[in-house]
Amino acid sequence: MTQTSLPDKMFADEILRGLNTRFIGHKIFSYESLDSTNDTAFALGEKGLKEGVCVFAEYQKKGRGRLGRSWVSPKWKNLILSILLRPMLSPHEVSKITLVTAVSVVKTIKHVTGKTLGIKWPNDIYFQREKVGGILTEMSAEADRVRFVVVGIGINLNAAKNELPPQSTSLKIILQKEISRLHFAQELLRQMESDVLRLKNGQFETMAKEWEEFSITTGQRVTASILGRKVQGQAMGIDAEGALWIRKDNGLQERIMAGDVEHENLSR
Repeated sequence: MTQTSLPDKMFADEILRGLNTRFIGHKIFSYESLDSTNDTAFALGEKGLKEGVCVFAEYQKKGRGRLGRSWVSPKWKNLILSILLRPMLSPHEVSKITLVTAVSVVKTIKHVTGKTLGIKWPNDIYFQREKVGGILTEMSAEADRVRFVVVGIGINLNAAKNELPPQSTSLKIILQKEISRLHFAQELLRQMESDVLRLKNGQFETMAKEWEEFSITTGQRVTASILGRKVQGQAMGIDAEGALWIRKDNGLQERIMAGDVEHENLSR
């Protein structure tokens, strides 16, 4: 008799079992299919749900990354997650959340697989020249304060090469073995809680140093696109607010708070 393996599905009660976090994941919504986990988490934020709510999906019909790019992920293979946070930050500080999340993702990958991956400023996770994951941070804010933030995380765990966009890879391809999505999700939620608490306790400067340890952007020649304008030069690292400094060819430095950054060594 031939055994048929069942898909590795993400159920809310399975993720909750043994999670033991203080607030991240205290309430989990898990869906077979959604337009977007970020949109669903954002709606929950508007309804006043508490910080730490998580939205998982097996598939997104309208998954997206930064700058309106699409995020494609096959069903039952990867991690698609959004987390609702209510940080005491001003709107210009929200980029800190993206950088802290990137550090949490890389530390989780290292803990689960033993592999150290890199962060491309501000939100992409890379193995060598191929993308493994990305982060999309969206906020609801007033002029001087953030009401809530939704952090969307997409990580290629078990997808095959032919299921991924060009210049992408998965942890399964890197390790040549399947990753337990349930175990990975739980480890990520625990790590996120630890790092978000550090951010709340005023430890962003320490976390920025951790980000630099994983950075594949610092020291590279880059081109930043900001509102139709291009800035070229050497990436010098991030500052206390998470902005990227670029030393231009004329010797002057420019501070990049938001925008699209391309590496010359990744685009070859």
